[in-house]
Amino acid sequence: MKVFYRLPKRMQFALIIIGFNMVIFTSFRAIFWALFRSTAPEASSSEFLWALYLGFKFDLRLSLLICLPVFVFSWIPSVNFVRSFKAKWIWLIYLVAIEIFLILMYFIDLGHYDYLHDRLNGGAIDHILSPAIALQMVWESYPVILGTLALSLFAIVYGWLLNRFAFRKMGRDGKPLGRWLKVATVAVALIFYGFGIHGKLSQYPLRWSEAYFSTNSFVSALSLNPVLFFFDTLGYRKIRFDKEEVKKHYPLMADLLGVDRPDPETLNFSRYIRPEKKLPGTPNIVLILLESFAGFKVGVLGNGLNPTPHFDSIARNSVFFTNFFVTRPPTARAVFTAMFGIPDIHTPHSASRNPLIVRQHTIVNALEGYKKMYFLGGSANWGNIRGILAHNIDGLEIYEEGDFSCLPDDAWGISDFHLFEEANRVLRKQDNPFFALIHTAGNHRPYTIPRDRGDFKEAEEDEAELIENGFDSLKDYNGMRFLDHCIGHFFRIASKEDYFKKTVFCLFADHGTVANQKIPWDTLSLTSHHVPLAIYAPGYFSEGRQINTTGSLVDILPTLFGLTGVPYLNTTLGRDLLVERPKEKHFAYIDSIYRGVLDDEFLLLIAPRGRQRLYRYRSNSPLMDVKDQNPERAAEMARLFEAIRETSKYLLFHNRPSNPPVLSK
Repeated sequence: MKVFYRLPKRMQFALIIIGFNMVIFTSFRAIFWALFRSTAPEASSSEFLWALYLGFKFDLRLSLLICLPVFVFSWIPSVNFVRSFKAKWIWLIYLVAIEIFLILMYFIDLGHYDYLHDRLNGGAIDHILSPAIALQMVWESYPVILGTLALSLFAIVYGWLLNRFAFRKMGRDGKPLGRWLKVATVAVALIFYGFGIHGKLSQYPLRWSEAYFSTNSFVSALSLNPVLFFFDTLGYRKIRFDKEEVKKHYPLMADLLGVDRPDPETLNFSRYIRPEKKLPGTPNIVLILLESFAGFKVGVLGNGLNPTPHFDSIARNSVFFTNFFVTRPPTARAVFTAMFGIPDIHTPHSASRNPLIVRQHTIVNALEGYKKMYFLGGSANWGNIRGILAHNIDGLEIYEEGDFSCLPDDAWGISDFHLFEEANRVLRKQDNPFFALIHTAGNHRPYTIPRDRGDFKEAEEDEAELIENGFDSLKDYNGMRFLDHCIGHFFRIASKEDYFKKTVFCLFADHGTVANQKIPWDTLSLTSHHVPLAIYAPGYFSEGRQINTTGSLVDILPTLFGLTGVPYLNTTLGRDLLVERPKEKHFAYIDSIYRGVLDDEFLLLIAPRGRQRLYRYRSNSPLMDVKDQNPERAAEMARLFEAIRETSKYLLFHNRPSNPPVLSK
């Protein structure tokens, strides 16, 4: 205690307030456990311990944020509680008022979870938009009078404790620290204060998504701080869908998707797929996401500078899709769309960043007995990808920064060259079949090329040649070449491993880029969406096959599962691209400044103000508007566009996993 009283007075004050709050917040976490543990699914002790650890960090952040205004503004003489009796009462009233608010929020959270099995979030605001009904429900359901008396008593006791311990006894006995020792103590305290708010030793701060490290919903709920989570979700409550519009378009979508038991009232999109077995055994599946691997920059798709010889060689020996599109950049949207089968048209941020839709059904969980892994050179906190993947994919193991033997090269983590080596080290040790997503990130500014790069050599090209072939700069060109080199390196080392010939590899890009030359597809806003897709399985087929039908990211997993023969429950928009269909039933939805939908012949493009144009985008005259010559087809595609858009918005909020899964056949 003598050491404590020698500390600067504001530091003493902060430690006392933080200590009080941590006791209160921890008590509420214990109450939450006691009330709801018996209704929750089973989980391991390690999961619960990690949940409590994360909960402690969230609670500490809230405690530090409560003290922050006092720390900052008490340096103003008129509100300096160290020297002014009046200022002491101002801050005492502030702290008691904020604590009453927090306690009320905690009690509301307990009622909210008891009623909806979700922690308090921004959507709760909607429940009080009809205050008369909300107040009547509260009055009839909860002991309002007793609760008010208890809250009043708490305010009196808490105010007394603050006055006694945080104000009156502050610095009463201690000998002040010397000048330089005081400066050093304050500096260290500020560092720890900032670290406590940031929450971790990482580029990215502690985020709500870390609470969703488990597929067990109670474990995730136990991790969260309801006050912080409420404010994290407050901005997302206005995102809406129109259920009546979804019903209007339901017959079209149900027919297009092949829904088993169409029901426009329940809006059932489920179909249980039992593919005809195509490949022997139990193949591994490895997805390789290629950063910014735009179609017009790929040699096999026509680029004149031959920047991708390794990918081109793989594509020629693959099931290679030449007209494959992503819904919308950037990368986080591609990961969400590919893994959950819903075009990510969530605004203004990617769907992975919305805590209210963190629970999603994914057909990856149909891979029973498979080890599931995600490899990323940087942090999985990026884009809240950790939460959206770990919470929904059973047993997912995430390999990220800090897990690798080499150090990061730039903001995106370790280089793709080393990421592939690290992934190969893990994959070759697997005894059971596995599903893995290897997520590259290096083909991106600043286009870092590491010293340890194998036999890769940077090229020199004429600037005019670079521009003519769609590259912004020499760095852009060499960045694409280096990613291609990393692909070649991975397949060279993987081909020596036992797993290689028992694996189906799927290479695709997260998005394209804008072309600096006004090529026709750039004018049609397609170069940011058009990417290659190659399914490469040298242990199962040696001859390549080129497919020109239209597909998109939602189709990746259904196509792979169809190829490998895995049965699965599909509840979203993805379809097996290897199943034959009429050309008008192939589609890809795009959504950026210009939105639209494509089939195998036409592109319907909708300008920001709603004007519609129809193009034969694969023809010799791709920029000619042919809407007037094809009014019926334009109208059909306009209906398809609206159907996909409205259905996608709805499914973002209605794709929760069944427990247990309901199979409809």
